[in-house]
Amino acid sequence: MDPTLAAVTQVVRGVLPEDQAAALSSPDSRLHSLRLGSLELVSLLVALEETFSVLLPADVMHRSTFESVRTITEALQATLRKEGPDAGSR
Repeated sequence: MDPTLAAVTQVVRGVLPEDQAAALSSPDSRLHSLRLGSLELVSLLVALEETFSVLLPADVMHRSTFESVRTITEALQATLRKEGPDAGSR
Protein backbone atom coordinates (compact mmCIF):
# COMPACT_ATOMS: atom_id res chain seq x y z
CA MET A 1 0.00 0.00 0.00
CA ASP A 2 1.18 3.52 -0.78
CA PRO A 3 2.63 5.08 2.41
CA THR A 4 0.51 8.23 2.10
CA LEU A 5 -2.62 6.14 1.57
CA ALA A 6 -1.74 4.06 4.64
CA ALA A 7 -1.15 7.19 6.74
CA VAL A 8 -4.42 8.78 5.62
CA THR A 9 -6.22 5.52 6.45
CA GLN A 10 -4.84 5.67 10.00
CA VAL A 11 -5.87 9.31 10.40
CA VAL A 12 -9.39 8.55 9.16
CA ARG A 13 -9.69 5.55 11.48
CA GLY A 14 -8.68 7.78 14.37
CA VAL A 15 -11.52 10.19 13.62
CA LEU A 16 -14.30 7.70 12.92
CA PRO A 17 -16.53 6.47 15.71
CA GLU A 18 -14.88 3.36 17.15
CA ASP A 19 -17.55 0.97 15.90
CA GLN A 20 -17.15 2.33 12.36
CA ALA A 21 -13.35 2.41 12.17
CA ALA A 22 -13.25 -1.36 11.74
CA ALA A 23 -15.76 -1.06 8.88
CA LEU A 24 -13.27 0.95 6.85
CA SER A 25 -12.41 -2.05 4.73
CA SER A 26 -10.91 -0.41 1.67
CA PRO A 27 -9.49 2.93 0.54
CA ASP A 28 -12.61 3.28 -1.59
CA SER A 29 -15.13 2.82 1.24
CA ARG A 30 -17.58 5.72 1.24
CA LEU A 31 -16.92 7.70 4.40
CA HIS A 32 -20.43 9.16 4.54
CA SER A 33 -21.82 5.63 4.91
CA LEU A 34 -19.49 5.22 7.91
CA ARG A 35 -21.19 8.12 9.70
CA LEU A 36 -18.49 10.69 9.04
CA GLY A 37 -20.49 13.81 9.86
CA SER A 38 -19.63 17.51 9.95
CA LEU A 39 -17.85 17.39 13.31
CA GLU A 40 -15.76 14.42 12.24
CA LEU A 41 -14.93 16.16 8.95
CA VAL A 42 -13.53 19.15 10.81
CA SER A 43 -11.57 16.84 13.12
CA LEU A 44 -10.31 14.93 10.10
CA LEU A 45 -9.19 18.12 8.36
CA VAL A 46 -7.26 19.28 11.42
CA ALA A 47 -5.69 15.83 11.91
CA LEU A 48 -4.62 15.64 8.26
CA GLU A 49 -3.09 19.10 8.33
CA GLU A 50 -1.21 18.30 11.53
CA THR A 51 -0.07 14.85 10.41
CA PHE A 52 1.21 16.03 7.03
CA SER A 53 2.25 19.57 8.06
CA VAL A 54 0.23 21.08 5.26
CA LEU A 55 -2.66 23.51 4.87
CA LEU A 56 -5.22 22.13 2.48
CA PRO A 57 -6.28 24.87 0.06
CA ALA A 58 -9.85 26.08 -0.37
CA ASP A 59 -10.13 24.46 -3.80
CA VAL A 60 -10.10 20.99 -2.21
CA MET A 61 -12.60 21.81 0.51
CA HIS A 62 -15.67 20.14 -0.91
CA ARG A 63 -17.61 17.00 -0.13
CA SER A 64 -16.19 14.99 -3.04
CA THR A 65 -12.65 15.29 -1.60
CA PHE A 66 -13.86 13.54 1.54
CA GLU A 67 -15.74 10.71 -0.22
CA SER A 68 -13.12 8.09 0.61
CA VAL A 69 -9.60 7.59 1.88
CA ARG A 70 -8.45 7.43 -1.74
CA THR A 71 -10.00 10.80 -2.70
CA ILE A 72 -8.52 12.42 0.40
CA THR A 73 -5.10 10.94 -0.41
CA GLU A 74 -5.26 12.18 -4.00
CA ALA A 75 -6.13 15.73 -2.86
CA LEU A 76 -3.40 15.63 -0.23
CA GLN A 77 -0.77 14.37 -2.68
CA ALA A 78 -1.74 17.04 -5.23
CA THR A 79 -1.40 19.71 -2.53
CA LEU A 80 1.99 18.38 -1.44
CA ARG A 81 3.22 18.36 -5.07
CA LYS A 82 2.11 22.00 -5.51
CA GLU A 83 3.85 23.08 -2.31
CA GLY A 84 7.14 21.47 -3.27
CA PRO A 85 9.53 18.95 -1.75
CA ASP A 86 9.63 20.55 1.71
CA ALA A 87 5.86 20.35 2.20
CA GLY A 88 4.94 17.74 4.73
CA SER A 89 8.16 18.15 6.69
CA ARG A 90 7.31 21.45 8.36
